[in-house]
Amino acid sequence: MSGSKKSEERARGKVGSDRANKTARDKTSPVGRALRTVYDDTLRESVPDDFLDLLRKLD
Repeated sequence: MSGSKKSEERARGKVGSDRANKTARDKTSPVGRALRTVYDDTLRESVPDDFLDLLRKLD
């Protein structure tokens, strides 16, 4: 894609909307759902005591 064509699409909002559409598709794909589940599960895990002790030593 030439630079001027890309600039025209960006000016019309097409490039951003394509990116938004791809993001929406990724969120509904099985891989996207699985990654989100793993990420959410990781956030719910507690921080190991050894790691907390190391962080306290930095203070």
